[in-house]
Amino acid sequence: MMKERAVTREMIADALRETGIRAGDCLAVHSSLKSIGLVAGGAETVIGALKDVLTPEGTLMMPTHTYSFPMWGKEPYNKTKSPSLVGKITDVFWRMPDVLRSEHPTHSVAAWGKRAEEFTNDTLLYPPIGLNSPWYRFYKAGGRILMLGTNQGTNTTLHLCEVLADVPYLKVAFTPGRDYEIAHRINERGKVEEFIVHQVPGCSRGFRKCEPYLRKTGILNDVMVMNAQSQLLDAQPLIDAMVTKLKEFPTFILCDIPDCSICHRRKQAI
Repeated sequence: MMKERAVTREMIADALRETGIRAGDCLAVHSSLKSIGLVAGGAETVIGALKDVLTPEGTLMMPTHTYSFPMWGKEPYNKTKSPSLVGKITDVFWRMPDVLRSEHPTHSVAAWGKRAEEFTNDTLLYPPIGLNSPWYRFYKAGGRILMLGTNQGTNTTLHLCEVLADVPYLKVAFTPGRDYEIAHRINERGKVEEFIVHQVPGCSRGFRKCEPYLRKTGILNDVMVMNAQSQLLDAQPLIDAMVTKLKEFPTFILCDIPDCSICHRRKQAI
């Protein structure tokens, strides 16, 4: 059996450039490390390649969500210690010394580059993926989205589309009868602090239903990054199109899974 050839930083950078990603881009990345293949140096190599392509004139942003809700048994969010729960690449990324991380206790992000401070600073008092959140700022900045080895099922900006479309189910949270959830964090004094989260992002297992529509409109581009089947999208046309779609069909990206703890109640709210 032939040994798999290790993928290098230079090879990944070349593959990223072939997709159309350029120096100076503002890029949000959702990722699956194993999809790329055997990577020499692991997650650090992938991040290095992304930085090489974007250059310091660009910006790299990743979700570092912790979902720090006590009802789910999660520890209080500590932005200098809490691991990201959305992939190995994201968990390595936020720990790097030149990367900033936001303070939101459930849906933090990390960013590097020219607009990193803009995307991560002063986010605590805003909804996790709503107006003035990092994702809203990214949208207004004309960002691009790379689904690296993954698909629309992990695209955080689709939650922003729900907010901007003002879908009727926004006030339906995971806890029946409430329009908010309680999160917790370690505050600046080192104490545990409870935090009310409104516009709680719900289930994303129905998000892939939008892929045929986005392909038909030319918004979603299927690309390859080494072995990783990936998707590249510009945030503004994506969000603008999906907001229009959700205003017309509010249930468009809600899942149909029978045991979902929230989507069926959100459908009932419409």
